[in-house]
Amino acid sequence: MNCGGTWHWTGSWTPGDGGWVTVEFGVLVDVREEGAGYSGERVEEVVAADRLGFEGAWLSEHHLTADGVLPSPLVMAGVLAGRTSRIRIGTNVLVLPLHHPLRVAEDVAVLDLVSGGRFVLGVGQGYAEREFAAFGADRRRRGVLLEEGVRRIREAWSAGDVTPRPRGEIPIYAAGVTAAGLRRAARVGDGVIIYCATPADLIARRTLLDEVVDDPPPLICTGIMHVDDDADRAWAEAAPGIAYLEGEIASYGGTEPPRLHRTDYLVGTPEDIAARLIDLHAATRFVHFAHWLRLPTLSHEAAVRSLELIARRVVPAVRAGVSR
Repeated sequence: MNCGGTWHWTGSWTPGDGGWVTVEFGVLVDVREEGAGYSGERVEEVVAADRLGFEGAWLSEHHLTADGVLPSPLVMAGVLAGRTSRIRIGTNVLVLPLHHPLRVAEDVAVLDLVSGGRFVLGVGQGYAEREFAAFGADRRRRGVLLEEGVRRIREAWSAGDVTPRPRGEIPIYAAGVTAAGLRRAARVGDGVIIYCATPADLIARRTLLDEVVDDPPPLICTGIMHVDDDADRAWAEAAPGIAYLEGEIASYGGTEPPRLHRTDYLVGTPEDIAARLIDLHAATRFVHFAHWLRLPTLSHEAAVRSLELIARRVVPAVRAGVSR
């Protein structure tokens, strides 16, 4: 159910004329101290994504991590807005139960204005116990706090409680993983965000979404992807970062990290990955796919090289394949 915002990804939606006619691509911006995350390299990588035609740059939020994962995505969004001209900038996701909804409404209104309407608010209920404890938030009520927060943000914008006023409607997307979480995301969001590291898990979540929601809003898939002309080199570059990332994500949720199997991930040559993305689109019907721009431990040069190959050889092939 659409709850008041609009789907803004440029040029993809043609109401009454066949629906979604193409897919869009974005990048997950991994900002942490490991890998010079707070240096100019990370900003330059997003500038490169903007130049190469990617449609979205997404920022996540975590707190009190050993490696300094970004705790202030709205601050970083302002930095990126000032260095880019066309790419949309969003959160994937802002842990809304840790924030006062009016404060978020004000900050996002400012971002909307300074970015020329390019900001997208992606929210989630969060899960890490240490984060809720640190902020004194009730983790048991995180689902309710998410719904209440989205409602209060929209009311603040529509009723004029926020000044300056946003230039227009700002879309709010919501993330979910479980059946209950996906129902909630579809209920409050203009789009549903699903993060899974592998295509198989994305497909499983899409299946679950279809089972629990009759008419889901558009799906934004986010996951891991890395390409190189040499498939072995692609895996050698990506594997350490994937192992690190899977371990960190597991630690947030108090679970064991999975064993890595090369064929599980979108890592390989551009042609192989394009074919797999076409299959993934057929199975999930995603409207936007965002990949980890720079995996932990990956060099700036390797990240930009992969980004350029994706832009020039993966994205056109996927768009041609899904439009047939």
